[in-house]
Amino acid sequence: MVATVNERGLITSKDIPGEAAILVRYLDHVAVCRVTVPRPGVAAERLEEYNFIDRHVWDKLQRLGIEPSGLADDATFLRRVFLDTIGTLPTVGEARDFLADTSSDKRTQLINSLLRRNEYADYWTMRWLNLMRADQLKTTPQGTVAMQRWLRRQFRTNRPFDELAVEWVTAQGNTAAEGPAAFYTAMNKPDETARTISQLMLGVRIQCAQCHHHPSEKWSQADYVGLAGLFTGVTQKGLPGGGKVIVSSSGEDLPHPRTTESIGARALGAEPADFTGTRDRRRRLADWLADDTNPFFSKTIANRLWAHYFGRGLVEPIDDMRDTNPATNEPLLEALAQHMRDTDYDLRQFTRTLLESRAYQLSTETNPTNELDDQNFSHAAHKTLDAEVLLDAISRVTGVAERFNGWPAGYRAIQIWDNRMPSYFFRIFGRPVRATVCECERSDQLSMAQALHLLNSPEIAEKISHRHGQVNRLSQEDFTRDDLLNELYLCALSRYPKEEERSLMSLAFDENGDDRLAAAEDILWALMNSRTPA
Repeated sequence: MVATVNERGLITSKDIPGEAAILVRYLDHVAVCRVTVPRPGVAAERLEEYNFIDRHVWDKLQRLGIEPSGLADDATFLRRVFLDTIGTLPTVGEARDFLADTSSDKRTQLINSLLRRNEYADYWTMRWLNLMRADQLKTTPQGTVAMQRWLRRQFRTNRPFDELAVEWVTAQGNTAAEGPAAFYTAMNKPDETARTISQLMLGVRIQCAQCHHHPSEKWSQADYVGLAGLFTGVTQKGLPGGGKVIVSSSGEDLPHPRTTESIGARALGAEPADFTGTRDRRRRLADWLADDTNPFFSKTIANRLWAHYFGRGLVEPIDDMRDTNPATNEPLLEALAQHMRDTDYDLRQFTRTLLESRAYQLSTETNPTNELDDQNFSHAAHKTLDAEVLLDAISRVTGVAERFNGWPAGYRAIQIWDNRMPSYFFRIFGRPVRATVCECERSDQLSMAQALHLLNSPEIAEKISHRHGQVNRLSQEDFTRDDLLNELYLCALSRYPKEEERSLMSLAFDENGDDRLAAAEDILWALMNSRTPA
């Protein structure tokens, strides 16, 4: 916490350098006071600037007197960019090749190759299925599969996100046909749909204005009702052979809940819409959504992607954008939103810009000036792995694929569309049930149950000791101790062991005598349960 405010309005700074936003409210008026607390006597060094992101990050750090950490080493960067971009660990061969590569642009080459891989589409399909509330109990298994196939095609072809969003918002037709139509089966009322779209696409939690004026924003009940009026024509109809179809008709304006006055349907902050020439009211919302005059859409999508790759949004929570919740680096957010528009919502190109920045490639190791900084991106953040990504990582490291109940062999966790499939692992590691569009539904809180499962679970122990697993295969190769250690470290941590680690791990061989298999199992178990920065 950078500063505190007492009941008399006196602001007191703390010892932590940074910037605080103080909310000031009087009657219906709301404003924000920004307080900057620099670290005295520190002339922060500027690192090399690769792109505009670095310029804005270094500018803020210099103003605060915070020095950035150094760049992450190749092994750390390798794991980080693989897990963040495609939700998949590198293979031993991929790790060995990257570490041996001496070309100056090898990180850029790696980024480009990852963005073209099928796993990129699989991983981001999984993440957006969660946000689309693809709960198979509400959207039906057929509807969930239809959305998954549609999303995967969008990400594989790198369709511009504004086009994807427009098709999503205006979806209609058979919910079992490939497309986003099943999304509308998860909502039953126009206002529920409006607040869902608002939170997801605009980063505005309009639900606070449902019963009264938003306590910390300008939105009123009239704004809430006006946005809901854009969805009044959307209905669900049953088909003769079963299933549903989404139909859009002309709809009608909704009354104000207190005055009963009819409120013209409109986008947030816009004038009442003119529906001349269209029967689908959502078309007017779609026209406004990605228009350059829309102050929300590009910022929201840019902030979502930034939060994923950097571990924290420029605005937090990432779907609560308002004047009274400003970004920690407003010039940077404005530049990112402009870059999103300049690239025509090309998510791969935008992601490439994020990953190539030196800010993304910083180490997690801190220095005395930035050890308390958690919002200015002076060092990389430690991030927990998604439940699906962690399970796939365990399978890759042990060389034993997970078998999912009712699914053919060969499927990975990030490809499983069934959010209701019974899985103790998914439950304790926080896989979302897709009841809301909030990212907060995925738990990132560490727990004792998680630690005990990784340490003692018979399922993981069986993978480590499996007769067709990684350890069994490696222990039968004609490897020296050092070579075997190299393979295990490359497999689990994507790097070679340090000298002190070689000395420590040699004890496992000494304690197990001639039993190389038992020694290798002990070592891999230890590596899987170690804390590794990425």
